[in-house]
Amino acid sequence: MSKIICSSAIDGAIEWVAQAEAMLDQAIQSKGVDTPVSFPNTAYYLPVIHSFSGEKVETLGDMRQILKQSKTLIPERPTESAWLPYLGITLDAGIASLYACEIIEACKYCIGPDPVDGIWLGAANDVIMRERGVEFVDGTAPGFAAITGAAPTNEIAVKIATELQEKNLYVFMAGSTNGKQFAEQLAEEGVQLGWETRLVPFGKDVSALIYALGFANRAALSFGGVKPGDFEANMRYNKNRIFAFVLALGEVTADKYALAAAAINYGFPTLADTDIPQILPTGVCTYEHVVSNVPHETMVERALEVRGCKIKVTKVPIPVPYGAAFEGERIRKTDVQVEFGGSLSDAFEFVTSVKLDQINDGDIEIVGPDIDEVPEGASLPLAIWIEVAGRKMQPDFEPILERQVHHLLNGAEGLWHMGQRDIVWTRISKNGYAKGLRLKDYGEIIHAKFLSEYPAIVDKVKVTLFTEADEVAKRLIVARKIYKERNLRLAAMTDESVDIFYSCLLCQSFAPNHVCIITPERLGLCGAYNWLDGKAAFEIDETGPNQPVKKGELLDPVKGIWTGVNDYVYSNSHKSVSTFCAYSIMDRPMTSCGCFEAICAYVPECNGVMVVNREFLEDTPVGMTFSSLAGSVGGGQQTPGFMGVGKVFLTSRKFLSAEGGFGRLVWMPKELKEQLYEELESSAQAQGLTGFLDKVADETIATDPNEIHAFMERVDHPALKLPDMADFAESDSPAISAETSTQKEIPTAPAPETTAQATAETDSKGVNITPELISQIKEAVTAEVMKDLRTSVTQEIVKDIISTLSQKFLGEAPAQSDSHQIPEPLAPREQARPAPTASERLSALSTVPIPRESCETPVWEVKLGATKEEGGTRGVTHTIGGSTCMPFHLWEGEMPNRPLVALEVFDKVSEKYPLSLRNLYGDLLESPAEMAKACVEKYGADLISVRLEGTHPEKGNRSAEQAVEVVKSVLEAVDVPLIVTGHNHFETNNGVMKAVAQACAGENLLLNWAEQDNYRIIAGAAMAYDHTIVSQSPIDVNIGKQLNILMTNMDIRKEKIVMDPMTGAAGYGLEYTYSVMERIRLTGLGGDQMLAGPMIVAPGQECARIKEFKAEEADFPTWGDLSKRSALWELSTAVSLLYAGADILIMYHPEAAQATKRTIYQLMDQTIQ
Repeated sequence: MSKIICSSAIDGAIEWVAQAEAMLDQAIQSKGVDTPVSFPNTAYYLPVIHSFSGEKVETLGDMRQILKQSKTLIPERPTESAWLPYLGITLDAGIASLYACEIIEACKYCIGPDPVDGIWLGAANDVIMRERGVEFVDGTAPGFAAITGAAPTNEIAVKIATELQEKNLYVFMAGSTNGKQFAEQLAEEGVQLGWETRLVPFGKDVSALIYALGFANRAALSFGGVKPGDFEANMRYNKNRIFAFVLALGEVTADKYALAAAAINYGFPTLADTDIPQILPTGVCTYEHVVSNVPHETMVERALEVRGCKIKVTKVPIPVPYGAAFEGERIRKTDVQVEFGGSLSDAFEFVTSVKLDQINDGDIEIVGPDIDEVPEGASLPLAIWIEVAGRKMQPDFEPILERQVHHLLNGAEGLWHMGQRDIVWTRISKNGYAKGLRLKDYGEIIHAKFLSEYPAIVDKVKVTLFTEADEVAKRLIVARKIYKERNLRLAAMTDESVDIFYSCLLCQSFAPNHVCIITPERLGLCGAYNWLDGKAAFEIDETGPNQPVKKGELLDPVKGIWTGVNDYVYSNSHKSVSTFCAYSIMDRPMTSCGCFEAICAYVPECNGVMVVNREFLEDTPVGMTFSSLAGSVGGGQQTPGFMGVGKVFLTSRKFLSAEGGFGRLVWMPKELKEQLYEELESSAQAQGLTGFLDKVADETIATDPNEIHAFMERVDHPALKLPDMADFAESDSPAISAETSTQKEIPTAPAPETTAQATAETDSKGVNITPELISQIKEAVTAEVMKDLRTSVTQEIVKDIISTLSQKFLGEAPAQSDSHQIPEPLAPREQARPAPTASERLSALSTVPIPRESCETPVWEVKLGATKEEGGTRGVTHTIGGSTCMPFHLWEGEMPNRPLVALEVFDKVSEKYPLSLRNLYGDLLESPAEMAKACVEKYGADLISVRLEGTHPEKGNRSAEQAVEVVKSVLEAVDVPLIVTGHNHFETNNGVMKAVAQACAGENLLLNWAEQDNYRIIAGAAMAYDHTIVSQSPIDVNIGKQLNILMTNMDIRKEKIVMDPMTGAAGYGLEYTYSVMERIRLTGLGGDQMLAGPMIVAPGQECARIKEFKAEEADFPTWGDLSKRSALWELSTAVSLLYAGADILIMYHPEAAQATKRTIYQLMDQTIQ
């Protein structure tokens, strides 16, 4: 670190403390030592001093002690001969300067000059802090720039400010250069200043920068849960959560050096446009600490890069609608304006990584004719050349991003794309062209989506679109060379060359216990993820379903067993799979999900394995089609003799290596054989099997196992010479390697004493019993016995497997076997005592032991509502969660808090609202407050849900102010806690929920809901105004867990989160949603802390959608009375969800709600109140 910076910062700190002491003396002399002091309308005393030291500065006299602390923090200047690090003492000088500046600004409020003067705004009050601070939490404000000094010209100042505004950053301004300040330059140019425009002028003096840093401190206290006095936690929060930086324009004097040192404490770097010393190594800051000589035209972009601040593009800037709904759009030939690739021209896409200083973010260039320069229906060559830069970008990530281009481009209306790499075909429709769609929009989509979807690795994107044939051809040669190098890079990797594998848990939503382990030589079962993909996916999203798995100690190199992998699989399979063998099909193979590309199955008659791919629809040698096999071995089961695979794994040297390798492959569909012919033949030759694929049967040769065996004998298939595969089932005997699998067993020689005895023996006919004869007899007898035993055992095992699978999944009756017939009862002895009857045995029992499952993690508790003493207005509060057992299993745990029943009211009733409920509620439906009152007083609702459906643009388009009015009227009408339920028009809903949260601060509402693609704003509002939030996932265990992780990463306490797994009505998918809820609860109780949350469900809304809830009896006479039917249908749905783990049920039918509440009390052995 530069001694110049260190010395200058210390000099500046000395100046600041001296100035603060002089000003404090003046204030005390003028106002008295006991004069109260604070920043107006703030609750954190002097926020920097309070948050760092824990000291409450309430009077001018209290500042004396703070000044003493400041003086002790000022270090000695480093000497010329000192070579120890200077960073620590420089940071201390910075903190001393902060304390001094805060004292100076506080004294101004006592004796002047008034910090609020003209354009200068002074300290932000608590209202502003809440409103604006929450934007740093929810991401609508990525960070702030603290600007001190002035730009060389007003024009440059306006350009920098505009660029910062375009990035949604706040701009905090204080401190001048030669009497001129950046804010004054903007004002002179007519730029509007203030919190509304995010251009905030705090003060002309450099000391006013304390308001910017104080804002960061208050954010940590308000939203980060940081306690006053916890200096380390405050600094850590700001480094990781508040993405701020200092722009020093013009001369940097000692006082500015001191405050730059202060900013480094927070992890905020300083960038200067002048030639000052630099501090480039990373340490306290994420990257560089001080960067100088930054050109004004790149200053904002450079600052964002140095701070590691990601700007999320929320809307793709193209002239046509963009979204997932357009991904299925097809553009026929008659509708084509222009097309690229296919069979008509060359077209490819290529992603390459470059250094950060090599490209400008957002540059989009077209080289060659655009689509408006060619006739309708024309075909052009196309090269989509994408340059990506990022601090964490790696070459391994290039193909990951490249593969995303396909679905990203398809999101645009009027644009169709298929293929990848150099087999691209894309079209633009006439309709899209008419709306303004042009070639540049390809680049706009890629730029916006790469930045928004991959912020962890992508900082800059440049897209060049080539349509000149010669240039496309030249670049295609380069791209194909790189494609080949990428393939070779993965091919050169082996399982032995890495210490980490990667997991994939994407399929646990439908195969809850399945854990896919991806290794360099075994890709995922779906074929979509290889090891590099898993690595990249983790880098991109560290909380996602692809996690690193340390291999740990190698237990078996042939079967592929490692301690670390076993530990991970055991934990993430919900303790259902204790170990698995990566390279074996017979001994504890990997579990299978259901989305595998192919299935391998043991064929005992052929001593080998068949493979069938998903596209093959006919019967296979094991007597089942692919779909039947998939239903049998999928779902997260570990089934010896069967395993799902990705097609490419069939070409790996690890394929069946524990059982002997490729020589075990005896049958596969002809289409699959032809598809993988070259790769399979090459891999077989590597194992010494020449012309092997010609010996593998397919459906054109035979599908009957006996006929396949006959074919194998004709072609001398190597599997016939391999040891019996049944020997490789789970046992203590070691597996064999492919290299030794063809060796014959060597007979054991008889012991010497046996030989001596045998030599002397003869039979009565004089035949000599020699050692050789004994050995031959033993071999023959042993071989015969083993053959019979293996045949019978194998047949029995296979019959049992097929019988069990057929019963379980095909509904067939169990097969009867003579060997399992019940024998005739033996005649009783004359004097035998009769055995006691079952009833006699039962009556003799006094106690029956009940098995109890222990709870590792109780369901976390969530409190709803707040009383007056707690900052709200509720007369009743409720707590949910806390269970240590499955629902109502009170013999093995506790349910300290009963499930709650809520009824729902509406700001606007939908036309689809059921008639049976309209008849019940009548005019109450038009008055949410009166309806809520009736729901509580008449029907006993524990909670009220206020659904703000009317704020949806297509369902009423009511304003946020109207929504606030409705919620407040319900709060006044009832004294129970409220749930506020929004809708799926995110842009509108976010504003409504934020307004409601702010207007009802302290009430501890349950804000319903946040989801994976829209959680930050609502979660931030919940944090800012002390509410609880619903975390909703689409019937997916993994997404539910990931969303909880994302929200807790925002510093939301899990005790403020209620999970909504989503569900369906009885008869409409309830059984599936039940299983997901049950899995969440079981996994949570079993130790997964991110799934141990209370759950909320909406059986009322789900039932109100279905036909059975609405159809009149006249239309369906056999269905019975509608009013009773609708109540019973919702009741049966609700009770089912209770047993699955529901803690809150939002219901519609009051009779169903009352019955559900009675059921809860009965199940809890309680008396209803």
